[in-house]
Amino acid sequence: MTDMLARFGGRRRLGVTLLLLVTGCLLVASYAYMRPDDSQPKPVVLMMTTLPLQWSEGGIEADLAEDAAPHPAFAHLRQQYDLQAIDDLRTLPEKPGQMLLLAQPRALQPSELVRLDDWVRAGGHVLILADPALQWGSLYPLGDKRRPLFTSMLSPLFTHWGLELVLPMTDEKPMAIRKIGPFHIRTQTPGEWLPRTDTGTTSCDIFAQGLAADCRLGKGRALLVADADVLDTRYWEGQGMRMITGGDEFANMDWIESLLAALQSGKSAHGDFVGK
Repeated sequence: MTDMLARFGGRRRLGVTLLLLVTGCLLVASYAYMRPDDSQPKPVVLMMTTLPLQWSEGGIEADLAEDAAPHPAFAHLRQQYDLQAIDDLRTLPEKPGQMLLLAQPRALQPSELVRLDDWVRAGGHVLILADPALQWGSLYPLGDKRRPLFTSMLSPLFTHWGLELVLPMTDEKPMAIRKIGPFHIRTQTPGEWLPRTDTGTTSCDIFAQGLAADCRLGKGRALLVADADVLDTRYWEGQGMRMITGGDEFANMDWIESLLAALQSGKSAHGDFVGK
């Protein structure tokens, strides 16, 4: 009797062991199937800007220091995208669906403006942050070419697309807090998009109380934001306990990432966040 119970107990322990092994294998396989595939390349976003995002204003020595780091806005975007600097828009690749970020870029040559317009209409996707009165702090004095551009120089392009970038003249405080869909953003002296009446109809839909515009041009698309200070950390980074926990006080970067995600997916820029 004792031997029979021992054999039964042994079989039971063996069955339990096998069950645990099978369950463990299934859990591992399920995790491997469901977790994000880090081996997948990030979408490429070409970038042109006068803002100190990838490189600091401290020069080569500061950028090569052990504690050197890109601007937090750049670090945010780099988590989702492969950001690649571009110096001349005439070299834009012939690749439909390619994405481009212009964040308060330098003044463009007429040939670059023509190339950008042709590139978008052929299927390119661009997010343009154009500020009429940039408040971004700088180490360099006014007039220094190394300083971020104070005002956008892309008016000829916007006119061609049927829009005008203006700086509203109001008695309100220059600091602006906006609710755009699910996002609360904060910035300073934001501009506004207005449709031009002297160029006929426009292919652009103005939204977010005039702060943004969605332009469908040929096979491509351009999302426009009438502000570039939205990337400045002093308007969105967390303070106090948020600084300790790593949380952001305002959703500026979530909104910008949602616009890039809308370009990538082809979805509306008015809806909920469709990014990460």
